[in-house]
Amino acid sequence: MKKTIYLISILVLLSACNIRTPEIHGVVLDAETKQPVEGAWITATLEIASKTVQGDVHNSLFVGKTWTDKDGKFVLPSKEFQKPSFPVSFGTRVERLSVSVAAIGKRGGLSLKELREKDSLNIYLKPLTLKNELETEKGGSSEIRWLYEYCLSGRIGLSIPIVEGGCDNKELNLTIAEYERYLEKFKKYGEEGKVEGYSVYLEQMAYLYEKKGDYERAIETLQQTIAFMERHNLQFGKADIEWKIKKLQQKLDKKQR
Repeated sequence: MKKTIYLISILVLLSACNIRTPEIHGVVLDAETKQPVEGAWITATLEIASKTVQGDVHNSLFVGKTWTDKDGKFVLPSKEFQKPSFPVSFGTRVERLSVSVAAIGKRGGLSLKELREKDSLNIYLKPLTLKNELETEKGGSSEIRWLYEYCLSGRIGLSIPIVEGGCDNKELNLTIAEYERYLEKFKKYGEEGKVEGYSVYLEQMAYLYEKKGDYERAIETLQQTIAFMERHNLQFGKADIEWKIKKLQQKLDKKQR
């Protein structure tokens, strides 16, 4: 396979007044079949630390996002950042350059340490297993919730500034597809109480449908949320959801006129 990225090009360049990332390019492969993956979502972030008299100050920077082509290839252009002007620092170092990949039911990624050991950027997508997702959920996080937060807030992570342009329609479609997959996969476990906040995921999917302009499915999903809450004797937030259904119905009626 032709090499896609060389050692010298992955080192983040630091100068007196700026930070510049290299052009990042590579290929995404299915971990099981070793075949290229088309339509995988690529995001890259940079974490830096500036040494100050009060200790290290950490910053997270958004490098870019893109999609793989039919051959699984992707390119993220070089990007230049101004070094933080405050507080006054005595040197800045790169802590990590992370490249993450998301596809429906699959995840992958590499960090700066791993990249230094390679002369090509091949990222392997691995399926999210039932055990993995359940354990992640028990730990208070989720493999899909960050997609929801991104689509609603435009942030890849809490510490990273809002991404210019925010969540586009293609990214919204990926997020909805992931929620549909997750809710179907864990429907049984949700009913058994093994997935905390299953009703919250239903509610979140309704808001994703609303963002897409699909008010009918949003209403239907919120009605499913209320039905789930009633089966499990959950009352907190039920009145708010009922109010939301009325507002969505008004939007739908206006759209259909």
